[in-house]
Amino acid sequence: MAWQGGGKRDVSCVGTLSLGGVFLRVAEPPPPGTNLELLFDVPSGEVRARGAVRHAKPGQGMGVKFVHMLADHRARLNRYIQHLEAEKRKIAAAGPRTWFAPDARPLDSGEIESHHELFALLHRIYSARLTGKLQLVLGKVERQLFFDGGQLVFATSSEPRDSLGFMMLRERALTQSEFEEASALMETGQRFGSAVAEMGLYSVEEIASWVQRQLVQITATLLDYPACRYYFFNALEKNVVPEIAIPVPLGKLLLEAVRRAKDLPLGPLAEDGELCVQVSPDPMLRFQAAELDEQERQLLAAVSGTARAKEFLAQGGQAKEQAARALYALLVLGIVVRVPPGAQTAEEPAASAARAEAAATAPPVEPEAPSAAETDSLKQFEAEMRKLLELTEKATYYEMLGVTATSSPGEVKQSFHRLARKFHPDRHMGQSEWIGLLQELMSRLSAAYKTLVDEEKRARYDKQLVSAGAFTLGQDKTESQETVDECLARAKESLRAHNFAGSILWLRKCVEIAPDVAKYHAMLARSLAALPQYRQEAIGCFEKAIELDPWNTSTYFQFAELYELMRLPWRAVPLYRKILEIDPAHSKASGRLRELEEKPKEREESSFQFVSRLFQRKS
Repeated sequence: MAWQGGGKRDVSCVGTLSLGGVFLRVAEPPPPGTNLELLFDVPSGEVRARGAVRHAKPGQGMGVKFVHMLADHRARLNRYIQHLEAEKRKIAAAGPRTWFAPDARPLDSGEIESHHELFALLHRIYSARLTGKLQLVLGKVERQLFFDGGQLVFATSSEPRDSLGFMMLRERALTQSEFEEASALMETGQRFGSAVAEMGLYSVEEIASWVQRQLVQITATLLDYPACRYYFFNALEKNVVPEIAIPVPLGKLLLEAVRRAKDLPLGPLAEDGELCVQVSPDPMLRFQAAELDEQERQLLAAVSGTARAKEFLAQGGQAKEQAARALYALLVLGIVVRVPPGAQTAEEPAASAARAEAAATAPPVEPEAPSAAETDSLKQFEAEMRKLLELTEKATYYEMLGVTATSSPGEVKQSFHRLARKFHPDRHMGQSEWIGLLQELMSRLSAAYKTLVDEEKRARYDKQLVSAGAFTLGQDKTESQETVDECLARAKESLRAHNFAGSILWLRKCVEIAPDVAKYHAMLARSLAALPQYRQEAIGCFEKAIELDPWNTSTYFQFAELYELMRLPWRAVPLYRKILEIDPAHSKASGRLRELEEKPKEREESSFQFVSRLFQRKS
């Protein structure tokens, strides 16, 4: 597609194309808001359009919204898109190996023609833990789902019958006069739920329960859409989501929708002899609170290591269509994932009974008023959760998982699976205030698990612990570990007091005691960077920290900030690029990189003017 605008003119490859806009692959896209002229050819002729840049990512491309197009040009584009969609559906129906594959391209907009396309879209948001707003438009009705790290936290609908007031009225939770009075209070700017609570009809907790029922209803209705258009916005704007964010059990609702759908391509799934699957290594997906039925549990238990789907579907003793639907449901939820043929399994095969237990159902997630005994139990669980979260900040991976250095990989897995089933966020939907804490806890436990079940990673980790004096097989911490902990504590005290000279002193001791621990080098580098006379030494410490831990984006970002502080922005650029290689969604790195890549042009112009003046003076 040829385009021009913002002082640029280029021809770019098209990533995605729809009647609403296009994603163009551009190394250096113009900034959002830039107006563009676009020109491209389709089989029926030329198409011209005017557009505006909606979002841009350096090194990746830009999303452009069409703002004007002649009617005959739009008709040509529409025919071409219909042709592309038909071809896409043929490919999708013929190749289950392409379904639910990871996709690094940014979500923008498109058309949904079947339940399969809708489920694939939600699977992508759900499994990749995206944050943003998904808007689906069917006719004049708009429904929106709000995601925070892949967790569905709110939903809205333009359909009046989906509103909280109409739902409570339908279910006779309100009389007509109470409904009208609460509706009148909304004219003052109140939300309907707040108005009902102010009238004394229900408590805040009861209103929260009704709101969750409303969100579940909106989501369930949306999952039955036969066809619609979608738009995805990559950030949750402030004041868009109400102050009450209530997690919604998307996994459970997806499972129910898969069982109802009549248009799924189950035939190709059952017949594909090259499709290989395995149980997901991601604990956030594997241990979600999905209420699997008997067929789905049996199928999950039959997945041993990496298996060919066609073979174990035929051996399960179930009807072909039922078995294919069960496998499709597990793929949508991400409990089972597709892998290339011949790929190594992510973990050792476990016993069928243990796998069935891992997929065990959770009690219904709709909140109910807890009894006194349940309240005490919730308090105990919260105390246990916070205690374990606090432990993860200072304990070794072995201590976090409740195992010892002599524990076998099987014992590590068993302990981790027990913790994952207990602390998975999906199992505590009724306690929205815990969700962030549980996600953080599961992230830390997962990091420990992935290290200890991998022989090479575990060996490297053990070496670090031995070097730090923190590790003796089956024994308590050594004296040297207590010493490094004391030095670290004093360094943190100095940092809180902005005493950088003091923090440098104590962190030097930490590095001396534990030279193979990346975080001590990174902390020392940050303290050195605060004092101009030590910034060259800080560079060396940052480089050592990155050598020891090449995947820590925080270290790269702080290192890049140091280079900017030293007025060496060209050295910061590759560090920001490295961050985006590790985490493409790192907004701060993306923003700094965009700003730095715009400045060289200004510098080149000023340098040219300076050199011109210099030579003029000499002549």
